[in-house]
Amino acid sequence: MLGDLTEADGDTALTYFPRAVTPNAHALAERFGIFDRFFVNAEVSPDGHNWSMAAYTTDYLQKTVPSNYSGRGRTYDWEGTNRGRIPPDDDDVSEPANGYLWNLAQRAGVSFRNFGEFVIPASADRNDPMPAGYKGNKPFLRAHTNPDFPSYDLAIRDQKRADVWLAEFGQWVARGSMPRFQIMRLPNDHTSGARAGAPTPRAHVADNDLALGRIVEALSKSPFWKNTVVIVLEDDAQNGPDHVDSHRSPLLVISPWTTGGVTHRFANTTDVIATMEEILGLGTMSQFDHFGRPLHEIWRASPDQRPYAALTPQVSLDEVNRPNTREARESARLDLRFEDMADESLFNGILWRMMKGDAPYPGTRRISLLELARAR
Repeated sequence: MLGDLTEADGDTALTYFPRAVTPNAHALAERFGIFDRFFVNAEVSPDGHNWSMAAYTTDYLQKTVPSNYSGRGRTYDWEGTNRGRIPPDDDDVSEPANGYLWNLAQRAGVSFRNFGEFVIPASADRNDPMPAGYKGNKPFLRAHTNPDFPSYDLAIRDQKRADVWLAEFGQWVARGSMPRFQIMRLPNDHTSGARAGAPTPRAHVADNDLALGRIVEALSKSPFWKNTVVIVLEDDAQNGPDHVDSHRSPLLVISPWTTGGVTHRFANTTDVIATMEEILGLGTMSQFDHFGRPLHEIWRASPDQRPYAALTPQVSLDEVNRPNTREARESARLDLRFEDMADESLFNGILWRMMKGDAPYPGTRRISLLELARAR
């Protein structure tokens, strides 16, 4: 996405969604900082959501994910549900011993609000007494989740998610206070591939980009801006390796207090979590965030409080995929009901042809650390 930013280690030949599609991501990176050595801890979504929310993955998770991803029948048990349902006693088989970020907030007495993370539609459990809407699938999370904020559903635009957050944000502005810690999920950058009649990958990603821009604009024009940090990251980078590493991923740290410029320092998911924990005084959850290196070097001595104005992508959000193409037929075989359930190799091939046409597909290069050391 940011491979066309010439200031950092990018590769324009691998860029799918340049500035015309993602103007806000580009503008935010240029103003608040470009991180070209950020790497996620995770391989795929199950461990990704747990690394991002708990700075840890359990033995059960690590041993069972291959069974799910190889199509051998195991259910997706790693975002608070077991066998596709919320356990009656909330005893999640994959939960780390020290819980998740929201448990830290609960123990530290830090106000918290959740928008879409570890959330399922209330209709997923017919015996659930909860009203229609969306609910967190952990006890404390459930009580602090916006029930109108949709979970993963590519049929719902991220503009809807931004609208829900902005409506509640307006109440906080009127009240003069808002939760100190918030988690929000904007999932439509997963795309629907070339599925006929669905938004094109460009439209999906432009929708995601515009939603982020609108959220940052509202914050930057509010009384909360001077005391706010927005951290944007992916839970995993399984959409394919770039020219550096299969774990490298975009990171945005948006705040009046960031210095901007290019940061070449190695950082990973648990370093980012350690940064948030330090700012809020949350404590830590595992040895990984406890010994993580917070991003101390990115802060400035005085804030730049200029507001941010959201940019409109040049791609129409109404752009849809054509039927009866090779890619449309292949995309009909993709399982898009939940994130990252689709055949990864097939999905990546579809996206490459849609974005790059006849350019040769680069494939994946693998090398051991020993071979790399010998080559040097």
